[in-house]
Amino acid sequence: MAKIHTNQKLIPTTTACTTINTNTSKAKTSTIKYDFEVSPYRGELTQKNYYGSFSFNCSELTGNGVELIKIDNFDFRFLGIDYGKTDLLFAEAVFRDGDFLGLTASGADFSFICGFFNLSEASFAYNVNCSFGAANVTFSLRKVTNDNFATVFTPEPNILMKVLV
Repeated sequence: MAKIHTNQKLIPTTTACTTINTNTSKAKTSTIKYDFEVSPYRGELTQKNYYGSFSFNCSELTGNGVELIKIDNFDFRFLGIDYGKTDLLFAEAVFRDGDFLGLTASGADFSFICGFFNLSEASFAYNVNCSFGAANVTFSLRKVTNDNFATVFTPEPNILMKVLV
């Protein structure tokens, strides 16, 4: 899993978020999917990593101000239990002026906390056997190109600019 330690900026445009299907009159909206890794550094679960993913419709992004986008899918295996979207009290991808700040979501025994200013501030908190813990969260962006969640490499904007220069 590629680790991303810098902010990710999604700049929504009609061509970036919509694929036109010439066979029908309907346009197919693009889905953005993030994979994540939870790495506990405090509490009972240190030195164990947990993995998951979530997705949302990018056509809702405007790139202006703080935006909370409801997620469409959530998959997370934590302590031998598979969690889905219906297991969460709430779940939203958080952006500020197009910069991805992380996931804000809460289950019975854990919470994802988005960053306030940037993605590196995002974290994970858990409560296991009345013992609280904390973890770092790293995200990997992938663009979903079909219903099978095919992965396409999506470079960071600043990396792309360096390549073009």
